[in-house]
Amino acid sequence: MKAQELLLASELTSGFPKIRTILADRFAGTKIMIVPTAAYGEGWKPDYESHYRPFEEMGFEVIDYDLVGKTPDEVKAALNTVSAVYMSGGNTFYLLHHMRKSGFFDHVRVRISEGLVYIGSSAGSIVATPEISYADALDDRSKAEETNDIGLNLVNFSILPHMDHASFSALVQKTYKAFEGNGTMCLGLNDDQVIHVVGDSFKVI
Repeated sequence: MKAQELLLASELTSGFPKIRTILADRFAGTKIMIVPTAAYGEGWKPDYESHYRPFEEMGFEVIDYDLVGKTPDEVKAALNTVSAVYMSGGNTFYLLHHMRKSGFFDHVRVRISEGLVYIGSSAGSIVATPEISYADALDDRSKAEETNDIGLNLVNFSILPHMDHASFSALVQKTYKAFEGNGTMCLGLNDDQVIHVVGDSFKVI
């Protein structure tokens, strides 16, 4: 088992310079799976210039992979071909539902233990936490068909993205304050910040 490596961002475009610095050329010539499912749950599609091209410029071969309609066997086979996965922002509840339904939830945890690098932004970062119920403040949970809020539990803290976002900041700040005194550690991220996790250690950069 290898030490897990996670890059948990608030917003991909603003945080990408730091992601590029951390990964450098370690994965040039390998494949990355980009999962746009959360974005589709909000009715938008990640655009090529900001979500796909930056990874291609790092030397990755990009595999676009929506989880909707995929079977566990298909997901397992696809994950076995890539060295990294990027989970886009969007609706956190919709994403987590389809992670479970497709088998991605279990298979990605196995691959992370084998050295797969997990990269997330916004919803893609929140699903890495122990539980996602606090995303109620930002996302419409009715877009998911289930109410299981248990996340991947790759880290032992909650993550609140968009602390300085022009549109979301006030709502996010209010949600962040609700964590005070409840015994749960919550890391609030500005849009240019990234949490780099290696094994059980992490730092915000």
